[in-house]
Amino acid sequence: MPLPMVHLSVAVAYAEIQGMKDPMGTFYLGNLAPDAIHMREGITKEDKPRTHFFPSEPGDYLSRLKKRYHILINQREERDWTWFVRGYMMHLMTDDLWFRELYPAFVEQNQNLGRTNDEIRTLYYRETDQADFDIYNGKPWRTEVWDVLKDVRSYDLSDLLTSSEILRWRDRTFSFFTDPQKEPKITPHFFTDEVISSFVDRAANQLGVIFEEWDSHPN
Repeated sequence: MPLPMVHLSVAVAYAEIQGMKDPMGTFYLGNLAPDAIHMREGITKEDKPRTHFFPSEPGDYLSRLKKRYHILINQREERDWTWFVRGYMMHLMTDDLWFRELYPAFVEQNQNLGRTNDEIRTLYYRETDQADFDIYNGKPWRTEVWDVLKDVRSYDLSDLLTSSEILRWRDRTFSFFTDPQKEPKITPHFFTDEVISSFVDRAANQLGVIFEEWDSHPN
């Protein structure tokens, strides 16, 4: 999966494309929220697929997400809630695009180099961690987004996540990037700045089209 700074990059790019002068803090929080399941004690391998609405199940994943989107949107009338749900769904669709477009190419490249599955898995997280640190250290919007996220309201999400888990994941994200020991300090060979920037632009544009269709045709 793409890591938090990639998700926030897509959210920022989407806000710019849509001309959102004052993006809601809950929108950014929603873009982080699905992975907050990692804050739950005793997490099992079945928990994360639930918060991501089972992307590996047979059938049209986007159609399932559209139904969930409208069910969740209609649970509250608050604007903050609407943007939280939109951010949550954006995270899931960004994951889906990443795993269809970038991850298979990364695996194939490293298999061709003779690396084992364990070596590929380790390298994947080293490269994606470094890509996230590069975004954190290099993007001017990061300070503004961090300030918005500091005081944001959170929500319980049905039976999936609690507001406390989501805020603790936000705090974990904050602390991760202030720990220099977490940065791999490598030069990514696959997940380069150019690859990440191109993906972010494509994702923001594609998701804008999808949300426009969803909001225009709720059924």
